[in-house]
Amino acid sequence: MHELTSNSGRAFRLFAPHATTILTVYRSTSLQRREQRALETLEGIEGVPQVIEWGVEDDSAWGLFEDAGAWNLATLPSSSSAARQAGRILRTVHESSPDDLTNLLGGMDAAWLRSEYQSVFTRLGRYRRKVRLPQRLLEQALAAEPPVGGVPTACHTNPRPDRFRVDDETGRVTLVDWAWATAAPAEWDFSLAVWTLTRTAGDAAAGALIEGYGRTMPDEVLKPWIVFHSGRELLLEAETRDGRLDKLAPIIDQLEKVLPA
Repeated sequence: MHELTSNSGRAFRLFAPHATTILTVYRSTSLQRREQRALETLEGIEGVPQVIEWGVEDDSAWGLFEDAGAWNLATLPSSSSAARQAGRILRTVHESSPDDLTNLLGGMDAAWLRSEYQSVFTRLGRYRRKVRLPQRLLEQALAAEPPVGGVPTACHTNPRPDRFRVDDETGRVTLVDWAWATAAPAEWDFSLAVWTLTRTAGDAAAGALIEGYGRTMPDEVLKPWIVFHSGRELLLEAETRDGRLDKLAPIIDQLEKVLPA
């Protein structure tokens, strides 16, 4: 048994003579219900995890999945084929119906996004010194226009490189961790995937993902999304880690580049 990273709880790779499986033990039953609902809604779509069994024992909720592979886009930075597959998976998910994916009325629409953008940077102001964010950049972010997205559709909301698992033998790509899936603008997923893959694996890998997705995003649309994702990442680090955070300089440098003067 080998423990893996998971956004939903604790995940383990279980070894057996003829196959390996992934066991996720969720932090709460509600997270299990969210992931189960998402995967049942998206069943049959390329790149969605294959479920073996769901279960609840006492206060522990779990899911058992086929093993999607030990590699991911972060550990295979030169695999343009895997990155293209990742792009195709996102496009297919975004073109599916979000109707059964969430209980949110209207999903993450423009009004919600504007409110969330301001909330992120207002809260980040409390931790400005902790994350070493210059006051000037904070003020620029608060004054900037929030990102613009289309009609909410089915979204993963956290498609980072390590969430795209790659099968060791077949090269098949699977996007894991669907507990936070909801109806959101497709631009949310696409911009986050491109931004994080560029940081992790470089421009070529991000270009392959864009090629697989089959659409591009103009800089004037992409940059506000990068500001938003940067702010959310800084805020998460500030709220979940103790002491001064000295390794966030690349994110702050990115903010410097994309924020309007």
